Amino acid sequence: MEMMPDEEYKILAALQALDILDESERGAFAEKLKDSAELTSELAAWESTIAAIAYTAPPVPVAPDLKNRLFQRIAELPPIPAESANIKPIVTSPIENNTPSLIVRSHDVKWKSYGVPGVSFGKLYMDKKKREITCLMRLEPGVTFPLHRHAASEEVLVLEGDLIVEGEICHQGDYIRSVPGSTHSPLTQGGCLLLMKTSLDNEMFV
Repeated sequence: MEMMPDEEYKILAALQALDILDESERGAFAEKLKDSAELTSELAAWESTIAAIAYTAPPVPVAPDLKNRLFQRIAELPPIPAESANIKPIVTSPIENNTPSLIVRSHDVKWKSYGVPGVSFGKLYMDKKKREITCLMRLEPGVTFPLHRHAASEEVLVLEGDLIVEGEICHQGDYIRSVPGSTHSPLTQGGCLLLMKTSLDNEMFV
């Protein structure tokens, strides 16, 4: 990649925060980042801003009769012909679908500020279609996570330390599952490390 002016590197900082740079762009940006405190500050500002975007969207109300209308539509569908019901699904050969497993080494996890003082996270996997993220989250001692509403089911496994959820103290190995629409504001006394799978569309009350 040819040398770029500082303004173009600032644009790359925004794209890096969104995790959409290709290999060559990431390499050039990483080299520039080593020698530029200004660019490091620019990247941190973008990461903090992007982390908060998902919590600014207002919740979309669901029509109260949606479930009844859905079941009514299903009931009106024509029956499946008997000959079609006996068709066996095609089983694909393992060789035809041998996509390698995703392995993220602990030393390769890139920790970033979550936009909340004392809270950082390391992305493990993001499903953009389902709007879900699986990540590690670290809370420093004494941190209270802001009150938030879950857009979908959230799963948390405590790996280290303590996490207090709705008055219950959870320790290493404890599992917490929150249902869509629920709200809480967990906190930690001595700090903790969590494995979390949650929605990108949670609503933060700050």
